[in-house]
Amino acid sequence: MDSSSRAGKVVLAAVVLVLALSMVHPAGADRDVRVALVHLPPSIYTDEEGKPAGLFVEILRDIAEREGWNLIFVPGTLSESWERLAAGEIDLMMSISPTPEREKIYDFSHERALSVWSQVYAPPGSGINTILDLDGKRVAVLRGDVNAQIFRDYADKFGITPTLVEYDTLDELFSKTASGGADAVVAFNIAGKESADKYGLQETNILFNPTALGFAVPKGRNQDILSAIDRYIVAGKSDDASFYTRTMQKWFGMKASWTVPYYLWWGLGGVIALVVLFVVMSLVLKREVNRKTAEISRQNEELRSEIARRVVVENELLRKNEEIQAAYEEMKAIEEELRANYVELGKTRQTLTKARKKLSLLNTVTFQEIQNGIFSLNGLIALAQEVMSGTEGKKYLDKAQEMVRSLENTLRFTRNYQELGLSQPAWQDVNSVFLYAISHLDCLGISRTVQLDGLEIYADPLLEEVFYEMMKKVTQDGNNTDSVRLTYRKEKEGISILVDANGPGIPEGEKERIFEEDYIRQVGSGLFLSREILSMTGISIRETGEPGKGTRFEIFVPEGRYRFRGEERH
Repeated sequence: MDSSSRAGKVVLAAVVLVLALSMVHPAGADRDVRVALVHLPPSIYTDEEGKPAGLFVEILRDIAEREGWNLIFVPGTLSESWERLAAGEIDLMMSISPTPEREKIYDFSHERALSVWSQVYAPPGSGINTILDLDGKRVAVLRGDVNAQIFRDYADKFGITPTLVEYDTLDELFSKTASGGADAVVAFNIAGKESADKYGLQETNILFNPTALGFAVPKGRNQDILSAIDRYIVAGKSDDASFYTRTMQKWFGMKASWTVPYYLWWGLGGVIALVVLFVVMSLVLKREVNRKTAEISRQNEELRSEIARRVVVENELLRKNEEIQAAYEEMKAIEEELRANYVELGKTRQTLTKARKKLSLLNTVTFQEIQNGIFSLNGLIALAQEVMSGTEGKKYLDKAQEMVRSLENTLRFTRNYQELGLSQPAWQDVNSVFLYAISHLDCLGISRTVQLDGLEIYADPLLEEVFYEMMKKVTQDGNNTDSVRLTYRKEKEGISILVDANGPGIPEGEKERIFEEDYIRQVGSGLFLSREILSMTGISIRETGEPGKGTRFEIFVPEGRYRFRGEERH
């Protein structure tokens, strides 16, 4: 056998080996991502077949498929998972809440995936109705859970000393309490409700610590993972056909049917039409360029003849050229100066950005502390009102509660107002924003009718706050609202979004005052801020309901600021 034949066989064997290796190890996954698998249903848990399941697991799997990640789930308790994350033994944790202490050790996603709050659960007939009823009681908490520290601080503010009993799993937490191992249990509401029903415990009136659940990675590492997650959640919230939105609706029990949007077919046809138009225009432009080139060549010949005959004009042109050259040198020097100023401005901007991030973190911590303090103070005033019922001191307590409510409204206004205009406006689906807004309110007893035909508007990212404040206004205590209708109406110069709710309505004298800043001390700052948020993109709002028959908010969106899915922008 000659050397060329042997070389050919070697090459063939190498090709076969490469193909075999590619079949054994698919190239679809760019990197392995180790993820903590704890038992926190319905966010994260292991199903009957021993497979990871839950709301966060489904979302993360969709992200992994898009990013080319190979997810490796690492089972363990919550406290074990925190230790592994700090040591770099795992890359990611899900369904967790940031705190100032944790942010020193871990990095968290910026976009909230789910809003939750802490709640106390107890056996039926326990007599636990207020925070004071837990003094000296045994309260079960999950080891490594933020609820343990938050509840301890919350109890200190009321001067009570419950005994915290730690367990490693959610099932232990509720089963031990049901069997008498503890008097009550503290957990996030999304995980606590299902476990409470399972073990026969009841929700109490003790709620605190409104927060958000998201993702975490080791400090200074895996920033690309957090960035991919943030991008996914932002895109998912703005698209009611996204997997994220469908998953949220699925776990919240809302019916949804999803098909391939017909506007994609129109978009594909539009792209093809543009390509054809581009080819035709290229041919037309090429012919026009050739004609213009010939004409310019002819004109150049005439110009050369003219220049040859007019030496005086040539000398004048030379002098002008020298002046232009001098001007060019001057402009070049100015350009260099501007470039240097631009570089300096960039450094200043980076410094300001860092300072702003630190200030924002300080504001967040401060707002949280003040909010918890106000929450505790409200509780104390309510308790004092019960003790001093019918006495002269109750009048002063009522006034004190009004002042605390005004302070709470002002704090919420300040926190939201500092975020106004910080992010670029974006196209947002009105129906999806409305659903996210009412998810923060108790609207279970209110029927909703939505007829928007896929309406989208170009507005500030705080648009969700607008609908939240409107629904908060129409569902406040005493309104007896049981139905809300969300529709739109074409106008001459734009479109109006109509939010109709039955109930007593708003008196004529207050229809405009509810949007003014001085109304904050009476009913809160939301509607004033709502008008400010909408005005960022030229949108206006007013109240036109008939007193005694109901409330109607009209949001007017001008031309160019609204569109329907599958159509051109208006």
